Amino acid sequence: MFAIIIVTMLMHELSHVIVGTALGYDMYFTLTKAAVIEGGWRSDLDYAIVSIAGPIFTAAMGLLGAWLAITKRMAIGYELIFVAFMQRFLAMVMSGLFIPNDEARVSLFLGFDWWVVPLMFVLPLLALTIWSSRVMKYGLVVNFLCYLTASAAFTVMVLFDGQMVGFTGPSIVDPLLPEQVRYGANG
Repeated sequence: MFAIIIVTMLMHELSHVIVGTALGYDMYFTLTKAAVIEGGWRSDLDYAIVSIAGPIFTAAMGLLGAWLAITKRMAIGYELIFVAFMQRFLAMVMSGLFIPNDEARVSLFLGFDWWVVPLMFVLPLLALTIWSSRVMKYGLVVNFLCYLTASAAFTVMVLFDGQMVGFTGPSIVDPLLPEQVRYGANG
């Protein structure tokens, strides 16, 4: 599951970059964020479209996982739906505690409270996770172990990306980033 989390988080961020690039922006991404290299967004709509691209990828991954778990009884399917749920749930919690991200930004753009669009992603993913768990006959122990693994993996990704609360250091991928967005260039 740890490897699935790393790959899916990178694919989530890459989804932002692909959509941003398609809209004409020069984009970059790290382990946990994607952004414009220089300048800003030409419109709030562009920002909202790029913001929702990652969660759409994650939800699609979760739907695939649920389908694999429910119809094919494949363990990897359960891991995919569990990871998708955890990723979007934790993003929602972080949006409530700190700054709006992905779905919360879109929710605000649409004129809703910050939590409306995040819930539209989290609740179906939760329902599919529970359904998949029941089909796979996974009990509390398996789900708790999945939770511990996901929590550890997400924490490691955020830590290595220099994104821990109160931490202002560089991402582990800092040397790979464009000069304009490197930690040393911005500090």
